[in-house]
Amino acid sequence: MTSVARDSFACHEPHVLWDSWRHHLSPFFDLSQRAETDMGSMPSMTNLHLGGILVGDVSTPAQDLERSARKAARQGVDHLVMQFYMKGGCRMTTDAGSSVAQGRAAIVYDLSQPLTVHSDQPAETVNVLVPRAFLAEEGLPLEQYHGAVLDYAADPIGQILFSCLREIIGCSDRLSPHHLPGLNVTAGRLFGTFLRGATLRKTDASMRKRIEIRKFIQDNIGLHELDAALVQQRFGLSRATLYRDFVEDGGVGNYIRECRLAAARRLLARPAAKGGRPRVSSVAYATGFSDEKTFSRAFKARYSLLPRDVRAGEVSLPAADGDRPDVLMCWIKDLTGEASAGAMGRA
Repeated sequence: MTSVARDSFACHEPHVLWDSWRHHLSPFFDLSQRAETDMGSMPSMTNLHLGGILVGDVSTPAQDLERSARKAARQGVDHLVMQFYMKGGCRMTTDAGSSVAQGRAAIVYDLSQPLTVHSDQPAETVNVLVPRAFLAEEGLPLEQYHGAVLDYAADPIGQILFSCLREIIGCSDRLSPHHLPGLNVTAGRLFGTFLRGATLRKTDASMRKRIEIRKFIQDNIGLHELDAALVQQRFGLSRATLYRDFVEDGGVGNYIRECRLAAARRLLARPAAKGGRPRVSSVAYATGFSDEKTFSRAFKARYSLLPRDVRAGEVSLPAADGDRPDVLMCWIKDLTGEASAGAMGRA
Protein backbone atom coordinates (compact mmCIF):
# COMPACT_ATOMS: atom_id res chain seq x y z
CA MET A 1 0.00 0.00 0.00
CA THR A 2 1.04 3.60 -0.50
CA SER A 3 0.61 6.58 1.79
CA VAL A 4 -0.63 9.10 -0.76
CA ALA A 5 -4.13 9.85 -2.02
CA ARG A 6 -4.06 12.08 -5.10
CA ASP A 7 -7.39 13.18 -6.50
CA SER A 8 -7.76 14.95 -9.83
CA PHE A 9 -10.74 15.27 -12.10
CA ALA A 10 -10.13 14.32 -15.73
CA CYS A 11 -13.43 15.58 -17.15
CA HIS A 12 -13.37 18.64 -19.38
CA GLU A 13 -17.10 19.41 -19.19
CA PRO A 14 -17.30 22.27 -16.63
CA HIS A 15 -20.66 21.29 -15.12
CA VAL A 16 -19.64 17.63 -14.77
CA LEU A 17 -16.28 18.65 -13.35
CA TRP A 18 -18.00 20.89 -10.79
CA ASP A 19 -20.41 18.12 -9.78
CA SER A 20 -17.48 15.74 -9.28
CA TRP A 21 -15.61 18.28 -7.19
CA ARG A 22 -18.70 19.10 -5.12
CA HIS A 23 -19.35 15.41 -4.51
CA HIS A 24 -15.72 14.88 -3.52
CA LEU A 25 -15.95 17.53 -0.79
CA SER A 26 -19.48 16.63 0.33
CA PRO A 27 -18.39 14.50 3.32
CA PHE A 28 -16.98 17.68 4.88
CA PHE A 29 -18.63 20.70 3.26
CA ASP A 30 -21.66 21.83 1.34
CA LEU A 31 -20.19 23.45 -1.76
CA SER A 32 -21.68 26.15 -3.98
CA GLN A 33 -20.47 28.13 -6.97
CA ARG A 34 -19.76 31.83 -7.09
CA ALA A 35 -20.05 34.24 -10.00
CA GLU A 36 -16.23 34.04 -10.24
CA THR A 37 -16.12 30.22 -10.36
CA ASP A 38 -14.22 29.02 -13.42
CA MET A 39 -13.75 25.29 -13.92
CA GLY A 40 -11.37 25.85 -16.84
CA SER A 41 -8.50 24.50 -14.72
CA MET A 42 -8.71 21.19 -12.92
CA PRO A 43 -9.05 21.17 -9.11
CA SER A 44 -6.76 18.72 -7.35
CA MET A 45 -6.06 17.39 -3.89
CA THR A 46 -3.21 15.36 -2.38
CA ASN A 47 -3.35 13.82 1.10
CA LEU A 48 -0.57 11.98 2.87
CA HIS A 49 -1.45 9.81 5.87
CA LEU A 50 1.43 9.91 8.36
CA GLY A 51 -0.30 7.46 10.68
CA GLY A 52 -1.57 9.97 13.22
CA ILE A 53 -2.04 13.19 11.23
CA LEU A 54 -2.67 14.15 7.59
CA VAL A 55 -0.74 16.57 5.41
CA GLY A 56 -1.53 17.56 1.84
CA ASP A 57 -2.10 20.27 -0.73
CA VAL A 58 -5.11 21.41 -2.73
CA SER A 59 -5.88 23.59 -5.74
CA THR A 60 -9.42 24.93 -5.79
CA PRO A 61 -11.59 27.20 -7.93
CA ALA A 62 -13.46 30.19 -6.53
CA GLN A 63 -16.16 28.66 -4.34
CA ASP A 64 -18.22 28.87 -1.16
CA LEU A 65 -17.93 26.15 1.48
CA GLU A 66 -20.22 25.60 4.44
CA ARG A 67 -19.81 23.19 7.33
CA SER A 68 -22.99 23.30 9.38
CA ALA A 69 -23.27 22.69 13.11
CA ARG A 70 -25.43 19.66 12.30
CA LYS A 71 -22.83 18.11 9.98
CA ALA A 72 -20.01 18.77 12.45
CA ALA A 73 -21.95 17.25 15.34
CA ARG A 74 -23.22 14.25 13.40
CA GLN A 75 -19.75 13.26 12.20
CA GLY A 76 -18.05 13.61 15.57
CA VAL A 77 -14.78 14.74 13.91
CA ASP A 78 -12.65 16.61 16.45
CA HIS A 79 -9.58 17.85 14.55
CA LEU A 80 -7.90 21.15 13.76
CA VAL A 81 -6.86 22.10 10.23
CA MET A 82 -4.28 24.71 9.27
CA GLN A 83 -4.21 25.91 5.64
CA PHE A 84 -1.15 27.77 4.35
CA TYR A 85 -2.11 29.94 1.39
CA MET A 86 0.37 30.09 -1.48
CA LYS A 87 -2.12 31.62 -3.92
CA GLY A 88 -5.48 33.30 -3.41
CA GLY A 89 -7.23 33.71 -0.10
CA CYS A 90 -10.59 33.48 1.63
CA ARG A 91 -13.01 35.08 4.04
CA MET A 92 -14.02 32.74 6.83
CA THR A 93 -17.06 33.21 9.05
CA THR A 94 -17.56 31.43 12.38
CA ASP A 95 -19.89 31.97 15.33
CA ALA A 96 -17.29 34.42 16.67
CA GLY A 97 -17.15 36.61 13.55
CA SER A 98 -15.26 36.89 10.25
CA SER A 99 -11.58 36.80 9.32
CA VAL A 100 -9.68 37.20 6.05
CA ALA A 101 -6.65 35.21 4.87
CA GLN A 102 -4.73 36.65 1.93
CA GLY A 103 -1.23 36.22 0.58
CA ARG A 104 1.22 34.38 2.82
CA ALA A 105 -1.29 33.69 5.56
CA ALA A 106 -2.34 30.54 7.40
CA ILE A 107 -5.89 30.07 8.61
CA VAL A 108 -6.95 27.67 11.36
CA TYR A 109 -10.31 25.98 11.64
CA ASP A 110 -11.83 23.43 13.94
CA LEU A 111 -13.80 20.69 12.19
CA SER A 112 -15.95 20.25 15.31
CA GLN A 113 -17.36 23.77 14.86
CA PRO A 114 -19.50 25.30 12.10
CA LEU A 115 -17.95 27.63 9.54
CA THR A 116 -18.35 29.11 6.07
CA VAL A 117 -15.47 29.88 3.72
CA HIS A 118 -15.85 32.28 0.79
CA SER A 119 -13.17 32.35 -1.94
CA ASP A 120 -13.66 34.73 -4.87
CA GLN A 121 -10.57 33.50 -6.74
CA PRO A 122 -8.68 30.22 -7.29
CA ALA A 123 -6.51 29.17 -4.37
CA GLU A 124 -3.57 26.89 -3.70
CA THR A 125 -2.86 25.76 -0.15
CA VAL A 126 -0.73 23.36 1.86
CA ASN A 127 -2.68 21.76 4.70
CA VAL A 128 -2.12 19.85 7.92
CA LEU A 129 -4.88 18.15 9.92
CA VAL A 130 -4.19 17.24 13.55
CA PRO A 131 -6.52 15.56 16.09
CA ARG A 132 -7.33 17.69 19.13
CA ALA A 133 -6.06 14.87 21.36
CA PHE A 134 -2.56 15.25 19.91
CA LEU A 135 -2.48 18.92 20.95
CA ALA A 136 -4.25 18.57 24.31
CA GLU A 137 -1.03 18.27 26.31
CA GLU A 138 0.13 21.60 24.91
CA GLY A 139 -2.40 23.33 27.19
CA LEU A 140 -3.51 25.66 24.38
CA PRO A 141 -6.99 27.24 24.25
CA LEU A 142 -7.69 25.35 21.03
CA GLU A 143 -11.32 26.42 20.65
CA GLN A 144 -10.12 30.04 20.49
CA TYR A 145 -8.15 29.43 17.28
CA HIS A 146 -11.20 28.65 15.13
CA GLY A 147 -11.00 31.20 12.31
CA ALA A 148 -7.63 32.60 13.42
CA VAL A 149 -5.38 34.03 10.68
CA LEU A 150 -1.62 33.74 11.25
CA ASP A 151 1.19 35.35 9.26
CA TYR A 152 3.38 32.31 8.70
CA ALA A 153 5.81 34.19 6.45
CA ALA A 154 6.73 36.50 9.34
CA ASP A 155 7.12 33.72 11.92
CA PRO A 156 10.21 31.46 11.93
CA ILE A 157 8.29 28.43 13.22
CA GLY A 158 5.54 29.11 10.70
CA GLN A 159 8.11 29.16 7.91
CA ILE A 160 9.69 25.93 9.17
CA LEU A 161 6.30 24.18 9.43
CA PHE A 162 5.27 25.32 5.95
CA SER A 163 8.59 24.18 4.45
CA CYS A 164 8.40 20.88 6.33
CA LEU A 165 4.92 20.14 4.98
CA ARG A 166 5.91 20.99 1.40
CA GLU A 167 8.99 18.76 1.60
CA ILE A 168 6.98 15.85 3.05
CA ILE A 169 4.47 16.12 0.21
CA GLY A 170 7.21 16.51 -2.39
CA CYS A 171 9.02 13.40 -1.14
CA SER A 172 5.87 11.32 -0.63
CA ASP A 173 6.65 8.87 -3.45
CA ARG A 174 9.96 7.98 -1.79
CA LEU A 175 8.70 7.57 1.77
CA SER A 176 8.53 4.19 3.47
CA PRO A 177 6.36 3.13 6.44
CA HIS A 178 9.25 3.37 8.90
CA HIS A 179 9.64 7.08 8.07
CA LEU A 180 6.14 7.94 9.25
CA PRO A 181 6.39 8.02 13.06
CA GLY A 182 9.19 10.60 13.02
CA LEU A 183 7.49 12.76 10.40
CA ASN A 184 4.19 12.51 12.26
CA VAL A 185 5.71 13.76 15.51
CA THR A 186 7.75 16.48 13.82
CA ALA A 187 4.86 17.99 11.85
CA GLY A 188 2.44 17.68 14.76
CA ARG A 189 4.78 19.30 17.27
CA LEU A 190 5.63 22.13 14.87
CA PHE A 191 1.88 22.73 14.50
CA GLY A 192 1.51 23.08 18.27
CA THR A 193 4.66 25.22 18.60
CA PHE A 194 3.44 27.60 15.89
CA LEU A 195 0.10 28.01 17.68
CA ARG A 196 1.79 28.52 21.04
CA GLY A 197 4.10 31.19 19.61
CA ALA A 198 1.12 33.05 18.16
CA THR A 199 -0.54 32.93 21.57
CA LEU A 200 2.52 34.17 23.46
CA ARG A 201 2.99 37.14 21.14
CA LYS A 202 -0.54 38.29 21.89
CA THR A 203 -0.58 37.35 25.56
CA ASP A 204 -0.32 39.99 28.28
CA ALA A 205 -1.32 39.59 31.94
CA SER A 206 -5.01 40.11 31.23
CA MET A 207 -4.96 37.61 28.36
CA ARG A 208 -3.22 35.02 30.54
CA LYS A 209 -5.98 35.46 33.10
CA ARG A 210 -8.64 34.99 30.42
CA ILE A 211 -6.93 31.78 29.27
CA GLU A 212 -6.67 30.56 32.85
CA ILE A 213 -10.39 31.18 33.47
CA ARG A 214 -11.40 29.34 30.31
CA LYS A 215 -9.14 26.41 31.16
CA PHE A 216 -10.74 26.22 34.61
CA ILE A 217 -14.17 26.07 33.00
CA GLN A 218 -13.13 23.36 30.54
CA ASP A 219 -11.42 21.30 33.25
CA ASN A 220 -14.52 21.42 35.47
CA ILE A 221 -17.23 21.09 32.86
CA GLY A 222 -18.68 18.05 34.64
CA LEU A 223 -19.57 20.04 37.77
CA HIS A 224 -23.29 20.75 37.84
CA GLU A 225 -22.61 23.74 40.10
CA LEU A 226 -20.23 25.34 37.57
CA ASP A 227 -21.66 28.79 36.83
CA ALA A 228 -20.69 32.46 36.77
CA ALA A 229 -20.82 32.71 40.58
CA LEU A 230 -18.36 29.83 40.99
CA VAL A 231 -15.96 31.40 38.48
CA GLN A 232 -16.20 34.77 40.28
CA GLN A 233 -15.44 33.10 43.60
CA ARG A 234 -12.54 31.03 42.23
CA PHE A 235 -10.78 34.01 40.62
CA GLY A 236 -11.90 36.83 42.91
CA LEU A 237 -13.60 38.76 40.10
CA SER A 238 -16.46 41.19 40.19
CA ARG A 239 -19.57 40.42 38.16
CA ALA A 240 -18.84 43.39 35.86
CA THR A 241 -15.24 42.23 35.18
CA LEU A 242 -16.34 38.70 34.40
CA TYR A 243 -19.06 40.03 32.10
CA ARG A 244 -16.53 42.13 30.15
CA ASP A 245 -14.20 39.15 29.75
CA PHE A 246 -16.96 37.09 28.10
CA VAL A 247 -18.76 39.70 25.98
CA GLU A 248 -17.41 38.15 22.76
CA ASP A 249 -18.62 34.72 23.92
CA GLY A 250 -22.17 35.87 24.62
CA GLY A 251 -21.62 35.87 28.38
CA VAL A 252 -20.01 33.41 30.77
CA GLY A 253 -23.21 31.36 31.04
CA ASN A 254 -23.33 30.92 27.27
CA TYR A 255 -19.64 30.01 27.18
CA ILE A 256 -20.14 27.33 29.85
CA ARG A 257 -23.14 25.91 27.98
CA GLU A 258 -21.18 25.84 24.71
CA CYS A 259 -18.30 24.03 26.43
CA ARG A 260 -20.70 21.50 27.96
CA LEU A 261 -22.33 20.78 24.59
CA ALA A 262 -18.98 20.52 22.78
CA ALA A 263 -17.69 18.10 25.42
CA ALA A 264 -20.91 16.08 25.17
CA ARG A 265 -20.60 15.87 21.39
CA ARG A 266 -17.09 14.46 21.71
CA LEU A 267 -18.17 11.87 24.27
CA LEU A 268 -21.10 10.76 22.12
CA ALA A 269 -18.80 10.20 19.13
CA ARG A 270 -16.27 8.23 21.16
CA PRO A 271 -16.69 4.43 21.25
CA ALA A 272 -17.07 2.98 24.75
CA ALA A 273 -14.43 0.60 26.12
CA LYS A 274 -16.44 -2.57 25.33
CA GLY A 275 -17.35 -1.56 21.81
CA GLY A 276 -20.72 0.03 22.58
CA ARG A 277 -21.71 3.68 22.74
CA PRO A 278 -21.99 5.82 25.87
CA ARG A 279 -25.53 6.26 27.17
CA VAL A 280 -27.06 9.67 26.52
CA SER A 281 -27.94 10.01 30.20
CA SER A 282 -24.34 9.25 31.22
CA VAL A 283 -23.04 11.90 28.83
CA ALA A 284 -25.55 14.43 30.16
CA TYR A 285 -24.44 13.95 33.76
CA ALA A 286 -20.74 13.81 32.82
CA THR A 287 -20.97 17.24 31.21
CA GLY A 288 -22.84 18.96 34.04
CA PHE A 289 -26.46 18.76 32.89
CA SER A 290 -29.07 18.05 35.55
CA ASP A 291 -31.05 15.52 33.51
CA GLU A 292 -31.23 13.87 30.11
CA LYS A 293 -34.27 15.82 28.93
CA THR A 294 -32.66 19.22 29.56
CA PHE A 295 -29.50 18.03 27.86
CA SER A 296 -31.29 16.67 24.78
CA ARG A 297 -33.28 19.89 24.37
CA ALA A 298 -30.13 22.05 24.60
CA PHE A 299 -28.19 19.75 22.25
CA LYS A 300 -30.90 19.81 19.59
CA ALA A 301 -31.18 23.60 19.83
CA ARG A 302 -27.43 23.92 19.23
CA TYR A 303 -26.78 21.21 16.63
CA SER A 304 -30.22 20.60 15.05
CA LEU A 305 -30.19 16.90 15.94
CA LEU A 306 -30.71 14.78 19.02
CA PRO A 307 -27.74 13.32 20.94
CA ARG A 308 -28.62 9.79 19.83
CA ASP A 309 -28.17 10.87 16.18
CA VAL A 310 -24.49 11.66 16.76
CA ARG A 311 -23.99 7.99 17.50
CA ALA A 312 -25.91 6.98 14.37
CA GLY A 313 -23.86 9.35 12.24
CA GLU A 314 -20.61 7.90 13.56
CA VAL A 315 -21.18 4.55 11.83
CA SER A 316 -22.72 5.87 8.62
CA LEU A 317 -20.06 7.42 6.44
CA PRO A 318 -20.93 9.06 3.12
CA ALA A 319 -20.21 7.01 0.02
CA ALA A 320 -17.64 8.39 -2.42
CA ASP A 321 -18.66 6.29 -5.41
CA GLY A 322 -21.92 4.70 -4.34
CA ASP A 323 -20.50 1.39 -3.12
CA ARG A 324 -17.87 2.19 -0.49
CA PRO A 325 -17.43 4.70 2.31
CA ASP A 326 -15.28 7.74 1.59
CA VAL A 327 -11.78 6.57 2.53
CA LEU A 328 -10.48 10.06 3.32
CA MET A 329 -13.28 10.44 5.86
CA CYS A 330 -12.39 7.01 7.26
CA TRP A 331 -8.78 8.16 7.61
CA ILE A 332 -9.81 11.32 9.42
CA LYS A 333 -12.18 9.60 11.83
CA ASP A 334 -9.48 7.04 12.63
CA LEU A 335 -6.77 9.58 13.44
CA THR A 336 -5.48 9.76 17.00
CA GLY A 337 -2.29 11.77 16.50
CA GLU A 338 -0.09 8.79 17.32
CA ALA A 339 1.66 7.27 14.29
CA SER A 340 2.27 3.63 13.58
CA ALA A 341 4.57 2.27 10.88
CA GLY A 342 1.77 0.28 9.24
CA ALA A 343 -0.83 3.03 8.99
CA MET A 344 -0.45 3.98 5.34
CA GLY A 345 -3.24 3.65 2.81
CA ARG A 346 -4.62 5.07 -0.45
CA ALA A 347 -8.00 6.77 -0.61
